[in-house]
Amino acid sequence: MLEIVKSVEDLKKLDIKQLPELCADIRQKLIDDVTLAGGHLASNLGVVELSVALHYVFDEADKIVWDVGHQSYVHKILTGRGENFCSLRQKDGLSGFPDYEESVLDCFNTGHAGTAISAALGLAKARATANDKYNVIAVVGDGSMTCGLTYEALNNIKDTNMLIVLNDNNMSISDNVGAATLNMSKIRVGKYDANKEKLKRRLQRVPFIGKGLYRFLRWCKRKAKLRFVKNSYFDIFDLKYVGIIDGNEIKDLIYYLTKIKNNVRKPTVLHIVTKKGKGYSAAETDPEGYHSVSGVNAGCNMALDSSVVVGDSLCNLMSQRNDVVAICAAMSKATGLDVVKKEYPQRFYDVGIAESHAVTFAAGLARGGVRPYVAIYSTFLQRSYDQILHDVAIQNLPVTFLIDRAGFVGADGKTHQGLFDLSYLGQIPNLKVWTPSTYAELSQMIKEGANTDGPVAIRYTKSLSDADRSFSGNWNIVRPCRNPKLVILAVGCRMTDIALSVANDGTEVVDVTTVKPLDEVYLNSIGNAKILTLEENVVKGGFGQSVLSFIADCGLTNSVKVLGVDDCFVRHAKVEEQMQMCGLDAEHIEQIIDKFLK
Repeated sequence: MLEIVKSVEDLKKLDIKQLPELCADIRQKLIDDVTLAGGHLASNLGVVELSVALHYVFDEADKIVWDVGHQSYVHKILTGRGENFCSLRQKDGLSGFPDYEESVLDCFNTGHAGTAISAALGLAKARATANDKYNVIAVVGDGSMTCGLTYEALNNIKDTNMLIVLNDNNMSISDNVGAATLNMSKIRVGKYDANKEKLKRRLQRVPFIGKGLYRFLRWCKRKAKLRFVKNSYFDIFDLKYVGIIDGNEIKDLIYYLTKIKNNVRKPTVLHIVTKKGKGYSAAETDPEGYHSVSGVNAGCNMALDSSVVVGDSLCNLMSQRNDVVAICAAMSKATGLDVVKKEYPQRFYDVGIAESHAVTFAAGLARGGVRPYVAIYSTFLQRSYDQILHDVAIQNLPVTFLIDRAGFVGADGKTHQGLFDLSYLGQIPNLKVWTPSTYAELSQMIKEGANTDGPVAIRYTKSLSDADRSFSGNWNIVRPCRNPKLVILAVGCRMTDIALSVANDGTEVVDVTTVKPLDEVYLNSIGNAKILTLEENVVKGGFGQSVLSFIADCGLTNSVKVLGVDDCFVRHAKVEEQMQMCGLDAEHIEQIIDKFLK
């Protein structure tokens, strides 16, 4: 079927009876291509029917905003990118998230959860300003309902004609599936609104009692609705609620979407339930494990992972100290805290996709005498910058941040790069920033965090070195040289490995274990040696510029060359390719060293 469906225009030519076959073909293509290229598999298998139905009912001029964005693969296939879909997440290939540079039908780039309703609301208000006619749809995962940003958007949505499709693949909001719910939903998407407005106008014309009678009948209706359709959360925001609908039944989806498109003129929630991993038995059985797959082309063959070390180290620490607790934001397995959850369930907190809350919650725990460890990916920690600064650092509270997936992240691309944390953390007073390059250093830092006054950020990449290097609070000289001509200060495992590979006679290589504070004793000890700094971080505000400032402030005469990521967003590719793109590969660094030493 995909041979004849190359675009949304082709899709609309199909009879509704042909759509199940199309969905089956798309599902097979997802399994074939994503298991090869890597990417988010289970979530996309669950939204095949929804994606087809949305494009079958709505027009190309309409705006669909995908939240988080990782569930947009079927959308890409249907919007002219099917033939190139095998290039997903590869260099110069398709992004794993919506990207308006790929297609105008990707109306808003989304890579973090909870943004869709706010963005869609903005599009709807822009539509009103320009007096346009298009529809606006936000497709929201149930996990995004835990985001504070989602609540803020709902609080501002009143009287805006837009549709929110709540894709519930975990029954996290309600489980009241039944005949009464479905029958009421069918009524509410028919001529209900138009007839309700007619009745309202007629009643309010009745002298003396009209307005009061209308308010009484409206009260009765809301009481009945709350009894049969338990959606009081959305009633708070005066949203029309339709559901719960089977999101893997294509005909039902088309029926409801068509009725809403043609008859509803107020903000509406269509609550659907989908099967995550549908059509692929392994993903259905283990939807969390198949949420994201590495793929044959990912080149990921690590014997050990930083998250494993984090989990084991925390469990060991928690066995020794009863005041240590662990916090994550909906990613316990990915951050290594699943083992903590199992071993110490009373001292483990998963706050959902709510990173800002996680940090302030940790601050409250710390104020209460507890030692919290907060495990969040680098890209997602950006969302809680205000809380780190105001709620943790100003009070100098002993919160330890475990910042996973720092540096280049490969195929997830520009929305997920961990290339900014050294800059946004390094400027915060009271906060120490530690950067292990080995598993041993990471484990020691986790233990040391519980003995440190004030907040600590431990920043690490997915894989580290097996080298047995200890953490003392000072930098580790991994390639000593007497009277060096060049000192390479390398931050993290990848940069340290590259520094060792390019070092020649007269070169000393240092594993920078603390970006903040700097090892001032070491910097004052190297004489007139030239300094090259290497970091997986943007140059602006990063480690290298801190070294430059120190050299200038102390009146030292060392020449300093700073290498990092230029002022840009790095697109998806393999990590090695991204490093080459940014001039952080060995060949490029060797050329820079040759020129620098002349």
